[in-house]
Amino acid sequence: MADPSNEVCPNFALDFYRPMRDALLVNADNEEQILDNLVQMWTAEHNQRVELWNERQRVEALLAEEAEGVRRTQEREAQCLVDDEAERERTDLEKKKPKMNDFDDEVEVGNVIIPRPSQYALLKLKNFEFVELWYFSPEGCRDAAKSSSSIMEDTFGISKVDDILTMRPVAALKQSRNVVNDYDLPISDFFRAKNSFLVHIEHVSWPKKHINALAEFFWHLENHPICNRRHGNTVMLLYAHRVCRLWHDDLKRGSAFNILKLNDSLMNAFNEEVVDQRLDDVLHKASFPFSLKGAEPQLTSFHHS
Repeated sequence: MADPSNEVCPNFALDFYRPMRDALLVNADNEEQILDNLVQMWTAEHNQRVELWNERQRVEALLAEEAEGVRRTQEREAQCLVDDEAERERTDLEKKKPKMNDFDDEVEVGNVIIPRPSQYALLKLKNFEFVELWYFSPEGCRDAAKSSSSIMEDTFGISKVDDILTMRPVAALKQSRNVVNDYDLPISDFFRAKNSFLVHIEHVSWPKKHINALAEFFWHLENHPICNRRHGNTVMLLYAHRVCRLWHDDLKRGSAFNILKLNDSLMNAFNEEVVDQRLDDVLHKASFPFSLKGAEPQLTSFHHS
């Protein structure tokens, strides 16, 4: 219903209203009296509608104010519950002391020991952040072992997680100088690294849904038809690197896609990118048929076939 306050009384003297005036002339002395009666009736009805409108607006405003008050009260109560629960959790954590877990008397060590990646990589996993698969490759784990022996275990640095500053071992904050992007990994190292990666994300209690999605993602990649092409391994590694990084970024924003569903259009675009890069490399190399002072021209990092 629209606000009737601005309505204007019709001009009953117009020819449009003549049939109504003629009908009313039977019980009236003259046409002027009829026009006056019509204006009075319209005005009375109009004033009634204006009063009803104003009353409705007043009631709706009161209801809205009451609802807002209830909402604010509920928010305060909910926040109090959250604060109380958080305080109880902090108190419980302070009371807890470290203890050693029990072991199963009947279980022996397994046939395979998964190499341990660096503290930096493990911290990334605990924070559900993207980390290069190189850290889980044999070379990455060897690099971690060398680094751990050269860094003091009791050396700490400051890190920021969710706007909270915390003290952590320097080894957990420092990225390796030898890190290799996923798309530059040898294909055999990639396969071994992703297997180790899947084991460690389960150790740090990633959600089962995410673990299964990544496992299927890697499986679909390894069995994708693109791998049968000339530069298929390079395209597959490039897809894995860029899509995984984007997926982690989207997870932080709360708008992540289903990573296990491969996008063939995107895969083909990466294939064209790799082919174009290889062509550029060939043309670049052809433009320098002779080495200068024994130096070879520097090529782009794509090197898989």
